[in-house]
Amino acid sequence: MINKQIIDTSSSEEQHNHSIVNASEDSATLSSTINTTEGETEPLLGEYQVEPSSSGLFLCSKLRARYAIAIWAFFGFFCLYAMRVNLSVAIVAMVAPQSALNQSIQACPTVEKNSTKPAPKYEFDWDPSKEGIILGAFFYGYLTTQVIGGNLAEKFGAKWIFGGGIFIASILTLLTPLAARIHYTLLIAIRVIIGMASGPAFPSAAVLWGKWVPSSERSTVPPAAQTGTSIGIIFTTPLVSIMTENGFIGGWPSAFYVFGMTSCIWFICWCFFGFNSPNQHPRISNKERLFLSKHIPPRPSKHRVTPWKKIACCPPVYGLAIMHVCYTYIYYTLLTSLPTYFATILNFNLQQNGFIFALPYFVQFLTTIIVGQIVDRLRARKTFSITTLRKTQTIIGTVGTCGFLVAIGYMGCNQFRAVLCCILAVGFLGLQTCGAIISHLDIASNYAGTLVGITNTLATIPGFVGPYVVGAITKNNQTIEAWRLIFNISAGIGAFGSLAYCILFNGEEQRWNRIEHENDTNGPTNT
Repeated sequence: MINKQIIDTSSSEEQHNHSIVNASEDSATLSSTINTTEGETEPLLGEYQVEPSSSGLFLCSKLRARYAIAIWAFFGFFCLYAMRVNLSVAIVAMVAPQSALNQSIQACPTVEKNSTKPAPKYEFDWDPSKEGIILGAFFYGYLTTQVIGGNLAEKFGAKWIFGGGIFIASILTLLTPLAARIHYTLLIAIRVIIGMASGPAFPSAAVLWGKWVPSSERSTVPPAAQTGTSIGIIFTTPLVSIMTENGFIGGWPSAFYVFGMTSCIWFICWCFFGFNSPNQHPRISNKERLFLSKHIPPRPSKHRVTPWKKIACCPPVYGLAIMHVCYTYIYYTLLTSLPTYFATILNFNLQQNGFIFALPYFVQFLTTIIVGQIVDRLRARKTFSITTLRKTQTIIGTVGTCGFLVAIGYMGCNQFRAVLCCILAVGFLGLQTCGAIISHLDIASNYAGTLVGITNTLATIPGFVGPYVVGAITKNNQTIEAWRLIFNISAGIGAFGSLAYCILFNGEEQRWNRIEHENDTNGPTNT
């Protein structure tokens, strides 16, 4: 008769299960590896007492390897978004405002203040339509590399796909001021290529999470790492404003020099501390490696055929795609256009603009972290199904976001109320950031890179459509009524996406995600 042993395989990771794992015939091997004796259990925080090795030069030696990977990915996303949004703020200092004589202005009155500062000098005289094309150019390139980036990450590993794209974008960011001064078409070309280089980031990160993050942490760790995007916005916008107003490295060009160089430094660190999987990490503890191998579904062979037909016939994928497109329409429209709204309608100066623009994304960061923790706890207790949790997050987030978007247009010239509505509208997006937007991992973690590539490709379209719509509506018409229409359109699109998601999405793992025998209906295991 086989004696039963009590094993605590990974302490804090499994405390949410509230169960004791009984030993099987293989227990002896695990027990000797984990160093637990029969009848004993480790303390709840025993996982932190790992082997004396480091997950990274600048990180605590006792930090779990998967969290170290997430932290480096966080800084990667920080750099990615710093290079994406710097133009949205810098363009306010680059381009001369359109003459009031050529516009139907009914915006808020300006309070005249005595100032010893010289009048700002603008280098360019692009009209709003041209600005819209320049701001949207990034997304023309971003559209083209999503699916292929995710697929390559699944086949060859996410480390170099994720890091290499950010490195290429950093070099091109350093060249942006030169391109703008030569001709605006060259600036558009540079932004298109930066978009192409940035495209694989989210799909390849999804592959990374599929190999590093157990299902019990998927509402917390991936969203937390990806809040690097929000933190990138929070730091970039006020910093660009300060550097521009104080003439640092020539004023507005500093927005591109500083963050381009920062991203190059990040890439050097990623080369040493980023790893495709636990099996490739030279410093991960045996305990964490065993925990991850047990709690992460086995992945298919790198040569396994992607089940394209099954993906194309999967209703949850369609629900995800529609939701993703509608979410990003709101997100990208606000991301590229709020600085213009703050400057032309609410009359904030450049420095005020940068700080105020950062506030909504700080609230989104907090919302994502807090709600992600709550959802993971509810998921661990199995109080609600993952489908119920994801749909509830989506409904609450959509009602909040769309409601406050509509409200912005009716705040008139009241700066405080208008900014508060902007903050709350973006803050409620955080519920979707840690919900619907990471649902790819719920339904098919083995093909998350491909799924994110598909939905993110479609979701890139609003990136250039949104700024174009804003430019078309506000051309010679920078009025409260014009911006009210912009916010109402965004709210309507967001509501439609939420409805489609709630109808089509099911959070259960799809059968075609599972690894089966060679005669699996998905096809052969090699190409």
